[in-house]
Amino acid sequence: MDKIQRGVARSRALLPRITHRPLPSGASYLHFGDYGTRNAMTKHELQRLKDQLIEANTNPQTGRQLFLPAFKPQTLGHLERSQELLTKEGKADDYAWLVSSRVWEEERKGLPKLLVLASPGFKVFSSGHHLTEIKNGSPEEVREIFALCAEVMSLIRRSAILVMGKIHGIASGAGAQLALATDVPVASRSLTELWLPGADLGLPCTSPAAGLSRVLGTRRTWLELAKGGYVRANLKLHGVEVDDPATKTVEDQSQYEQQANILFEGPPSSEKSLPLRSAEDIVRHRLSLDHLVYRLARRLTKRDTQQTAITKWAFWTQVGLRGQPHVNADGVEVDGCGGDGFEDAVAFAGRVMALHSQSEVAKEGISRFLQENAMRKQTNKTEAEMNETTR
Repeated sequence: MDKIQRGVARSRALLPRITHRPLPSGASYLHFGDYGTRNAMTKHELQRLKDQLIEANTNPQTGRQLFLPAFKPQTLGHLERSQELLTKEGKADDYAWLVSSRVWEEERKGLPKLLVLASPGFKVFSSGHHLTEIKNGSPEEVREIFALCAEVMSLIRRSAILVMGKIHGIASGAGAQLALATDVPVASRSLTELWLPGADLGLPCTSPAAGLSRVLGTRRTWLELAKGGYVRANLKLHGVEVDDPATKTVEDQSQYEQQANILFEGPPSSEKSLPLRSAEDIVRHRLSLDHLVYRLARRLTKRDTQQTAITKWAFWTQVGLRGQPHVNADGVEVDGCGGDGFEDAVAFAGRVMALHSQSEVAKEGISRFLQENAMRKQTNKTEAEMNETTR
């Protein structure tokens, strides 16, 4: 019995210390959290996140920050003029890095192609704000903490490279907002729960709810805010969810499986207690989550990141078109078409596609497709002629 208890205690002690799996080339972790504070979003951790986001989007040679411009239709006019200047005169202005893959590579040389937000431990992704800090801080300090949190969310949205979220364990309050603020949240159904503490806490999650309502829907978010408790969001609709432990492959034989084997001293036996078997399950699901994050990161880092950046900017810009009066791509105020904004959005998208089609990557892709299509047609024609001859 003493041996079993020592094994359980050892597993609990080592479980939070299993490290994150290395990412493929071009991807970097966006670290935050301290296991001792349940990965609370302290002022220190928020500042650390902000600094990492800025560093990942700053030209290391010139110090120029390369965040996406304002999500406003009139920005499109600047992008169009930038592309025309590059094409006709070979000159690069302040927007050239966003419309040219060549300039993008020059500006972002040495910078990551993808960020993966991850916190230490298994049971808690983030417990939200550090309530002791909120309770003991002066009004100015508290305002600064909440403003810093909002700035981090904004930097994730405006990051020119995608930010993937590796979500494991409870994400509470602002932690839930941080998790779903990422471009590609990846979570384990067995490990992840989102939680908005209700009014009975004395501090309703009005700030996280404001952000989550744009992800989960207004009515759903208000219901969870009003009653409190676990959101249990359908992450298949709002992110990427992994259910079952991944099948073992040669690729999976990493130091993390070795850590798990060391942690639990081999395969489970009937002598081991339920808490230990439960911990083993947690490790298996964590390894499965690591496997999925790695595969997604490998795929995303192989894509042209400049094309992804312009797509991200265009998408979040058209979301704001609601048929209301607005300044269009030409810098002219228009009435808007009314309704749900569909007509305004498709008109905007048409101009974005025209801009997109002139990029180096798009032209190469179109040429490759036409060549392959011509080869297929020639092959089909040859086969048809051969079949006709043999008849």
